[in-house]
Amino acid sequence: AGEPSMFAKCTAEFVGTFLLVLTVGCNVLGGSGVWAGVSIACVLMVAIYALGGISGANFNPAVSVTLGISQSMGGPGLDWQTVGIYSAVQSLAGVAAAFCFCGLFGNAFYLVPGPEFRWYHAVVVELLYTFMLCFVVLNVAAAKKNVQEKNQYYGLAIGFVIIAGAYGAGAVSGGCFNPAVALGIDVSSAGLGFGWCGPYI
Repeated sequence: AGEPSMFAKCTAEFVGTFLLVLTVGCNVLGGSGVWAGVSIACVLMVAIYALGGISGANFNPAVSVTLGISQSMGGPGLDWQTVGIYSAVQSLAGVAAAFCFCGLFGNAFYLVPGPEFRWYHAVVVELLYTFMLCFVVLNVAAAKKNVQEKNQYYGLAIGFVIIAGAYGAGAVSGGCFNPAVALGIDVSSAGLGFGWCGPYI
């Protein structure tokens, strides 16, 4: 089989990011509570396995930029044009999914640090866990050794980062670790308080 077209890659990125952001919103507005982190990690994991062979399954502008930096340093990754296209598609998918869960529940929510925490606390945990996510992606999905060996655990490893982050940092920042998630939530909740996505992006 030949290389998937850019349209196919963008469609895969849109679908994967849409499912991820929709799941985030449905868990929050549906009051899923303790299992929300697992649900979000699971949808990311299955989307990675389902769509990874088409687009690489980034579903996150931070991951795409990381892969762009990796290629610029001589490693595997993405060229900067693809990074820009992927990031735009992911952001669009995030906003579309956010409006969908708002329409579904007839409600919205906005990003804000947890009680007793400030914006800079949110910045720190978002930065740390987004770094962890990108670091794991580079090592299990992009590292030359693992690409050559065609490991099958990459989706599981990436999903577990989300579980770790959701329970580790969720009480501080809400646990986005993804600019497309933050942007989608913030745009869809503009009437409640717009502008909190800055610390999360």
